[in-house]
Amino acid sequence: MTTYPDRYREVSVTDVDVPLEEGPLRRLLTSRPVYRRSDHVVVRRGGRTALVRLVRGATTGLFSEVADVELLAGSDETAYLHRPDLDTGVPSALLAAAADAPGARCVVVEGAYGHVSFVLDPAPVRVHVLDVVPPHPAKLLDQLRRVLQTADDLPGVELVGHVVELGALLPAAEHYLFPCRGGGMDVPGARVSYLDEVPPHADWTLVGCARSRAIHDFFYGGPVRQVDMCPRTLAAGIDVPAGEVLLTKCCLFEDRNERDGRTVVTPWGASFGQLREALATAVRLAAERVPAP
Repeated sequence: MTTYPDRYREVSVTDVDVPLEEGPLRRLLTSRPVYRRSDHVVVRRGGRTALVRLVRGATTGLFSEVADVELLAGSDETAYLHRPDLDTGVPSALLAAAADAPGARCVVVEGAYGHVSFVLDPAPVRVHVLDVVPPHPAKLLDQLRRVLQTADDLPGVELVGHVVELGALLPAAEHYLFPCRGGGMDVPGARVSYLDEVPPHADWTLVGCARSRAIHDFFYGGPVRQVDMCPRTLAAGIDVPAGEVLLTKCCLFEDRNERDGRTVVTPWGASFGQLREALATAVRLAAERVPAP
């Protein structure tokens, strides 16, 4: 199981003159008090690093006795990284840094503001994200990455992008009707109109979702050729490994997220708050046991 400290203020750093082994470290650290918030100590000696957990005893004022210590990761298992632009209070940032130390069970990171934290047994919560382009970059995937930059209340998340090019969905046609100009879609050699401009009716192929079809029916009625570009619909074709979760978007949802099995669906124009809630839901889903087939 992956372990992060709740806050980096719970992590102390000290240089020692004893071997980075449990016995010598126990004798040293139980001989002196520690700050009452300290749960873990990063111990360093001669360019090598280890991580111990403190078992605190009686607390008097700001300091606690150390009743015992547990060596969580020895010096052969621990890497120490300097990442001055990384916020070590954000688990996903720690997890991303840990990828630079493959094979290390424990990765200690000295990051922005000189704050030090760690990740032990790094393993991400993998959230698959289906999005469509244009626009570029894929908006949902880009915004979720930005949310994770400050998500200090979520465990380490790895976003696995599945980006669908709308151009690859288009059948051969002379005239396409897109929902709006916002995506910047260009189809060389074809005529393009935009539904939000309510152009004169023509023999076109509608490229849009159920909401676009409903708008088209309101203004024009009658049958129309359609390419469904809804990410929620396209998500049905994504093979997500057991135990992992899919997150996508749908414009039929205007003010809420929705869970559909092991898929989380967020509004097309979701706020950053809604995206954070969607990620939190995805993390909870990933933690749930998958029923046996």
